[in-house]
Amino acid sequence: MNYTGKVAVALVLMALLSACGSTPDNRQGVTSTINTDDAVRNAQNIYQNWQEKIQNIEHLQLYSPNKYDVVQAHWKTADSTYQSFAGSPDTAFKSYSIFSSATYLERFLEEINQAQMTLTKLEKLKVKSDRVLAPAIKQMAYLNSLDAARYYRSEYTRLNRFYAKLFNYIDNDDVSDAREEQEEFLERSFSLEIKTVKKIYIAPLETKLRELRRNDVRYYAPLSYSRVETEITDGNRIIDLTPRNFTAIDKKVIDIQFELDHAAHIALEVKGLRDRSKDDYENFILEIENKLLRISRALDNQDLRNQPIRSQAKLITEGVLSARKSNFIQTQPYYADDKSNDTSIEQVTALTKLVEAQKQQIQQLRLEAKSALSIDESVAAQQNGNAELAIPINAAKNAEVEISE
Repeated sequence: MNYTGKVAVALVLMALLSACGSTPDNRQGVTSTINTDDAVRNAQNIYQNWQEKIQNIEHLQLYSPNKYDVVQAHWKTADSTYQSFAGSPDTAFKSYSIFSSATYLERFLEEINQAQMTLTKLEKLKVKSDRVLAPAIKQMAYLNSLDAARYYRSEYTRLNRFYAKLFNYIDNDDVSDAREEQEEFLERSFSLEIKTVKKIYIAPLETKLRELRRNDVRYYAPLSYSRVETEITDGNRIIDLTPRNFTAIDKKVIDIQFELDHAAHIALEVKGLRDRSKDDYENFILEIENKLLRISRALDNQDLRNQPIRSQAKLITEGVLSARKSNFIQTQPYYADDKSNDTSIEQVTALTKLVEAQKQQIQQLRLEAKSALSIDESVAAQQNGNAELAIPINAAKNAEVEISE
C-alpha cells in the first residue's frame, strides 16, 4: 500500500472513532432534555393539585389559626416560585438565589413539602378537636341555624370568641381545660338560644300587645288584655323549659294571636257601646236577638224570640248538641248495598257544614254578649220607663252565662 492509501485509511478510522466517541454525549443530551420536561411537568401537576386544595381548607382555620397561616405562607412562596419558571422550563434548574445553591424547582418542592406537613398536623388536630368539643360544635351550629347573630350581635360575637378559645386549648394540648371551659360555653350558649327563640316567636306578639295598650285596649277591655299577658307569660315559660319543642311553641303563638285579636275586638265593642246613646240600647239588644234568630233558623227553622234570651241560647245549644249526636250516629259504618245510605251521607255532610257555621255564629254571639254585660241596667230601665227593657238586659246577661257553659 503506497503512502496515499495509508493516509486515506487513517482518515477513515479517525472519522469512525470520532463518530463512536460522540454517540454517548448525544444520548446524554437527549436524556437530560427528557428529565427536565418530566420534572417541570410533575411540578405543574403538584401546583394544580394545590391550587384546588388551598381553596378547600378555610374551615380548618378555626382549629389552629397559627398552623393555618403557616400553610398559607408556604403556599404563597411556592406559588411565587412556580410562576418564575412556569413559562421557561430551563429556569427551573437555575439557582434560586445568589445566597443559595437550591434551584427554583427545589425551592418550590420544599415549600410544598412544608405546607403539606403543616396541613397534615392541622387535619389531625381537627379530628381530635371534633371528638373533644363535639357538644360545643353542635350547639354553635344550632345557634347559627337560628341566625342568633342577627338578633343579638354583641352577645354572639363574645360567645364566638369564647368558642374559638376552646380550640386553642386543644391546639396547646390542654384537653382538660378545654373540657372545663366547654361547660361554661354550653351554659352561655343555651341562654342565648332561649333568648333568640323568644325574640323570634314571642317578641313580635309583645310588640302587638304594646300597640293594643297604646290604643287603650287595656282601658276598654282589661280582662281580655290581661288574658293576652297571661298567654305571653305561658309562651315564655314554654320556651324556658323546652326551647326546641316547636310544636308546643307554634301552638302557643296561635293562642296568643287569638287572644290579641279577641282583645282588640272586645275593646272596639266596648268603646262602641259606650259611645251609644241611651236611645240605642234597645236596638243593641235586638241585634243580639236577631243573631240568635239566624242561628235557630239555620238549626231547625225555629223562631225563639218569644222566649227570654237566656232560654233562646239554651235551646240553641241543645239543638247543636243533638245535631252533633245525630251526625255521629249517621257516620257509623254501613253496608254498601243499602241504597238509603246515599241520601243519609248527603244529609250528614250538609248537617256537618251547618253545625260548623252555627259554632262560628255562637262564638261571635259569645263575644258580643260579653259587650252587652257592660250596659248599665239601671240607666237602661230609666230610659224606657218600664221593666220591658230591663228584661232583655237581664236576659242578655243570662245568655252570656249559658253560652259560657
